[in-house]
Formats: sequence, structure tokens, C-alpha cells
Amino acid sequence: MSIKLLKQEEGAIRKISDSYSILNLLTAQDSSKMSIAISNAKNHDETTKTSSDRAYFILEGSITVDEKLIGKPGDIIFIPANIEYKFKGSFRSILINSPPFKKENEQISKLK
Repeated sequence: MSIKLLKQEEGAIRKISDSYSILNLLTAQDSSKMSIAISNAKNHDETTKTSSDRAYFILEGSITVDEKLIGKPGDIIFIPANIEYKFKGSFRSILINSPPFKKENEQISKLK
């Protein structure tokens, strides 16, 4: 493995729904330890569970998690692996997963 520059314009967009998309930058093909993406949501509402530890570093807007935690720009919301959680809001965040995100390891049980 070598040092890489990951350019936003070279990332791959994964559309989750009409209200949520992910721009994948650092993926499992790049690192066995973590993945990094930029997430964009507009009035999104989802319940999900993943086998990775997950952190949202909020750049814009706000995220509400489990109706009680409200993250705003500059905040980090940390979700431990294998915990189902509900999140909603309109936001832009840096999304970090460790180990790296793999679609087959995520279970979305509710999506609006």
C-alpha cells in the first residue's frame, strides 16, 4: 500500500434513497482498517445496523440519533458496531467506518 490522495471528484456515489447519498472515497479496496465517505441527507429518516464502528463528523446541518442525540457542525456522533440506531435530519458529514463499510454487513430496517 502507498500514500494516496483521494479527490472528491473521483469518488463513487452510492444512492441510498432519494433523501440520502454517500460519496465513497476510501473503501475496503484501499484499506482493510477503515473506510471514509461523505454523506449527504435532506429530510432523511432511517433505522440501520452495521458490523462496523461508525462515526459521523458533521460538516453542515444536524443529525438526530435515537430521538435524543442531536449533532451539529463540528460534532462527532459515534455508533458502536452491531447496535441498531435511528438517525434523521438534513446534513452533510464525513462518515468513517472501521472496519471498512461493506454493503452486506449493513441492515437497513426502516427507510423513509
